[in-house]
Amino acid sequence: MKPLDVALFKEIDSTNEQVKKALRAHAAEGYVCRARKQTGGYGRQGRYWTSPEGGLYQSILLRPGRSVSELPSLGFVMALSIRAALLRLSAMPAESIQVKWPNDLMVGDEKIAGISMEATAGGVCIGVGVNVFRPKMEGDLLTDGRYKPAFFADLAIGFTEVGGIAFGNGYSFANQEEAIDAVGDAVLSSFWQCYPVWQANGFAPFVHEYEQCNYLQGKKVRMQVLSGDVIVEGTVVGVDAETLCLLVNDGTQIVKVNSGEAHILS
Repeated sequence: MKPLDVALFKEIDSTNEQVKKALRAHAAEGYVCRARKQTGGYGRQGRYWTSPEGGLYQSILLRPGRSVSELPSLGFVMALSIRAALLRLSAMPAESIQVKWPNDLMVGDEKIAGISMEATAGGVCIGVGVNVFRPKMEGDLLTDGRYKPAFFADLAIGFTEVGGIAFGNGYSFANQEEAIDAVGDAVLSSFWQCYPVWQANGFAPFVHEYEQCNYLQGKKVRMQVLSGDVIVEGTVVGVDAETLCLLVNDGTQIVKVNSGEAHILS
């Protein structure tokens, strides 16, 4: 795999928009846009994503060369890559971080990271947002209104004797920006190892891992589209290995759900 090309911005409207511009300009695969702060960031389905200093915001340009129908599973691979990176840096138990279908990461019932993915100009932009440090102003807390935010710093970071920052697995850094970059680099490293596996084999090699950390497994949910219409209500019993649809038992049958939002009932 060729090395990644990371461009760092102090402030930008949206790392996604920067990568989509690069796609339209025929930039090579592996370009990454990372920003300390976004003024117009957004997540899945275009939801506004507050992006104050203290978080990781980065997007990667990909040219996967697989069918359009397979592209959604690439977001699942990124979710697992973020989880692996955070676990490796923090030395937290594996069960501490789970993936909420389709592409959010949860610590308990709080959201620590989210992913957006857009196909355009013959390529794909995958955007990643991770809550690393709490923002200085409480009003800037990252939230989409449904889940409280979790912060990596609250879970895995201490301080060295000289006032630096230390992750739980023995990594130490001089300042906050250096620590955020370490999270970003760890995510990219993890994903860049998984990406060729996905290109060669699709999502099949990752299904078991995804099932092991499925946040919705066993929960009673109401699946709804943005308009509020209910797709199905029932208990989540898994993820379909081939289609990556969420499998929901409504009491009479197993329903495959490939879109919408999961609202937890119990």
